[in-house]
Amino acid sequence: MRILEGGAELISGAMRPHAELEAMLSARGWKRRFLKQPERVSAFVAGAEAVREALERVHRRAAVESWAEDMPILRQARALSTQRERLTRLARERLDTLTVAPPDVTLEEALTRLEALLRQPVSKALKEGEVLVFESDHGRSKQPGPGVGGSNIPTPYLVMLPVAVLLFIFLMASGAQTLGLTFLGFFMGGSLLWPLLRSGRVRITSERLLWSPVVGEAQAVRLDSIADDGVRLDRSQFDLEVTGDRRLRARSVPNPLRLLLTLELHRQPPLLGAARSGVQLEDVALFPAKVGDVDGLCVLRPHALAFVPDRRGLQSLQAVTGKPTSLNGFEADWVLEALRWLPAAEFDACVSRVVKATGGLAWAAGDAHFVPGLPVWVAIRIKRGEQVLLGRAEWLYRASAERLLQGWRKRPGEGKGTYDSD
Repeated sequence: MRILEGGAELISGAMRPHAELEAMLSARGWKRRFLKQPERVSAFVAGAEAVREALERVHRRAAVESWAEDMPILRQARALSTQRERLTRLARERLDTLTVAPPDVTLEEALTRLEALLRQPVSKALKEGEVLVFESDHGRSKQPGPGVGGSNIPTPYLVMLPVAVLLFIFLMASGAQTLGLTFLGFFMGGSLLWPLLRSGRVRITSERLLWSPVVGEAQAVRLDSIADDGVRLDRSQFDLEVTGDRRLRARSVPNPLRLLLTLELHRQPPLLGAARSGVQLEDVALFPAKVGDVDGLCVLRPHALAFVPDRRGLQSLQAVTGKPTSLNGFEADWVLEALRWLPAAEFDACVSRVVKATGGLAWAAGDAHFVPGLPVWVAIRIKRGEQVLLGRAEWLYRASAERLLQGWRKRPGEGKGTYDSD
């Protein structure tokens, strides 16, 4: 047994550090406690190899020599092995809250990665050279959403409101006015407080997705680390989970459909990293338009225009990314607006793909001309033979439309376009 004396001491001495580490990782404030005791974790990892070897020797000798079950060193070894298995599962669970924990990650690897992640806190401030692409709007959005009937209101709130109203009416009608008023007060207070506690700010930058909750720590995921299946939205609560180099969980995100679309575009080519320049294409105007009986969107450029029919958002997105998607319920204008982060040549190439994928139209400036008359915010009229495009520039693109249309006053045959025309 002398050969095991050193191992027995190692096993006996390892029981307490394992128990202390398990208690630390099980506590509610485990992150804070973990960071306050870095030397404990370092010492644990440094001595792990010797402990594993000691356990292997004991179990091997016990099997070969048929040790009695009640032998003290064997009982200690089994207790420590069980404790290590329990601690490994706990460390993996904690690691999985911050990033994706491989199922075969060892205890020591999990602890090392935990320490590295916790010592790199997420900065809410944008870094030098980081460009803001999208920021959530906390106001009630008029844009379509992923909720019931295309709403931007989480399903539980839609369900609870009529139930609460009926219960209040019942209490008041049954003579329990005090109880009814008390219930109304609690319901209104909870309806205001609960969404506030779950709320936060979502931002997409040129580098990462950033979630800054009202309560809790900031979280971030690098855009280039998000896989095709790395984004999930709970459509009942509008809770977003994104998996990449880290794991991000955002609660009750406002305007979730616009957020998901922007994230889908900027996490992959051609828009991945395109916003780093901090410059959006200026000589372009997007405005609602109509050709014949077809409503859609006009993309006006100095050399050409493109017309994309309504209800072609899905086809537009797939034309840009070249990948299938489960997103739906949005229009092509969101996609085309995002393309302004691209250089002019790439923008035009993407618009050409969108036109082909959506069955739209493309007119060269030399084949069509602008018919002046009314202000651009009232009406824009561009003719190409017998075809007429009628539109109206909204405030964001009024100045751009006026400037670009100066070059469209030429008669057909005086210029050459870029977009392919049907």
